[in-house]
Amino acid sequence: MFVSEFSVWVSSARERYLSAKKLLEAAVDDPPSEPYKSKYAAGAIFSDIKAQLENQWRSNAILQVNLVSALLNYELGMIAVETEEKTAGGHLLETCLEEIKDVKQKPECCVLALSTLNQLGVLWSERGETEKALSFLLESETLYTEYKNSNKTCPLVLDDIFLHENSEGSGWVEFEKRFTYTTYFLAQVYSHMDEIEKAAYYCRETLRRQKESGDYETLEWVRNCFTLSQLYTQKKLYQESRHLMSCAAHVLLKYELKVQEKLEGNQDTWTEVHQCKASLSRCWIKYAIAVLSDTQNDEDKDVEQFSRLLEDEAVLTIENRIPHHAKSLEDAKSLFIFAQNHVSVAQSYFTLNEHATDFAEITRDHSQLYKHLASLDPDIQRKCKMHKRRSDMLEELLGKLNPTYYLSVCRQLQFELGELCYEMIDLKSGGKCSEELTFQVGAKINILASKGIGHFLNFTSTLKDKSGKLPEVFSDDLARPALIAHFYMAKYFSRIIEGGNNRKLHNFQKMEQNYKYIVRYVERNAQHAACVEKELPVIKEMLELMPEKMLQITGSTVY
Repeated sequence: MFVSEFSVWVSSARERYLSAKKLLEAAVDDPPSEPYKSKYAAGAIFSDIKAQLENQWRSNAILQVNLVSALLNYELGMIAVETEEKTAGGHLLETCLEEIKDVKQKPECCVLALSTLNQLGVLWSERGETEKALSFLLESETLYTEYKNSNKTCPLVLDDIFLHENSEGSGWVEFEKRFTYTTYFLAQVYSHMDEIEKAAYYCRETLRRQKESGDYETLEWVRNCFTLSQLYTQKKLYQESRHLMSCAAHVLLKYELKVQEKLEGNQDTWTEVHQCKASLSRCWIKYAIAVLSDTQNDEDKDVEQFSRLLEDEAVLTIENRIPHHAKSLEDAKSLFIFAQNHVSVAQSYFTLNEHATDFAEITRDHSQLYKHLASLDPDIQRKCKMHKRRSDMLEELLGKLNPTYYLSVCRQLQFELGELCYEMIDLKSGGKCSEELTFQVGAKINILASKGIGHFLNFTSTLKDKSGKLPEVFSDDLARPALIAHFYMAKYFSRIIEGGNNRKLHNFQKMEQNYKYIVRYVERNAQHAACVEKELPVIKEMLELMPEKMLQITGSTVY
């Protein structure tokens, strides 16, 4: 008697449950004045079904009664969370989990268990309780692994809990989908815990699972893929980084071709594609800078140590065109040309007029490409030309930026230009002392020194207050740049080639002035001594030698 009556009730309850689910789907169209209208209506239906279950059937301790009760608590918990009643939602989700704790490995409720554990993980993560969030998500991972290893029965989707049987056979798809959410959330939690390698593993696993299932949004997948690649670039695992960016490039190209076919009336999507493509190009540029600058790169250290995200010939073709080391000048040039092409792609979207900060960063990266290629080129003339190209592009950019709006960017450019002039002086002098240099080379060195001093003076002037004075204490992020600017200016005055003793003495006094500024600042602000820890001994030694050197100059003037 009970079975037949319960079957009639549960069939009716399922229809009402499905109608409530449709209301939840329609919630996106609720008016701004009543944003939770549909969710509240669905919640009322779930609550009514739950009340009937408690009043009529709770006394019958059968699995299906417990499962339906747990499902309703899950749905009500989700509605509470989504309507800003997160504490109540958390209690309902925990009640759901408690009701199925002894049967969560059964096909009837393993999908529900995964869903509940995932949501509790997210909820506690949002509260900042990452350890507790992690425990729920790891429990979800364990549940998934154990079920996959020990059970071949197709799991039930949530809707079929009422029927106690699988009506559509989509249980495995849903089961895998729920675990993909688990890997995604694990990546987020480990990232918040600064366990970057674990975060990278789960992010990669999420990308793989999404691609295999076909359940993903293309541009989001591409962005996540090339964003992850940057971690491997930082870890100097260049082959894996290259593979991930190649996967992103392959998937993006296929999507781009589809969008182009239906470009009319699809301009917003095309803009998103353009932005995504430009962002990927920026990652390729960063990759090239890292490889070119890594003189200790062991080209075989990461061979065969990673599984491929996509087994596709087109991906392999992309990879094979891009060096992952710069052991020879030809490799370096090939990588430089590849990256320089991506500078053009990146700046075609991130333009100076619309994205000035991004444009400036790309330009500075372009400068770094030249810098690292120059360091690998044995030809002095080519080195000088590359540094001159750097100087020209940075000065041109600086001239187009208003420091009122882009002060931080202007400071970065002024500082880099100041450093660059000194690099060029080293190249011009070729390690020779001033007496050994030709008049023409000496004149060029003086011009570069004057420009370098000017850039650093412009930099330090941006640090001054309204009265034109430098602050007594710099902020932590500006302390080293400010002190190193004075260090460079002192070195510049030491490199200026002068014939007259009065000018030589003037330069020595300027050197002394800049060195003393650093020493006095550190004496007043010991917390910033570490900022110039390596430079300070050199500075103090130079100050000790300065009186004798100046005496030699004044002595030669007298006699």
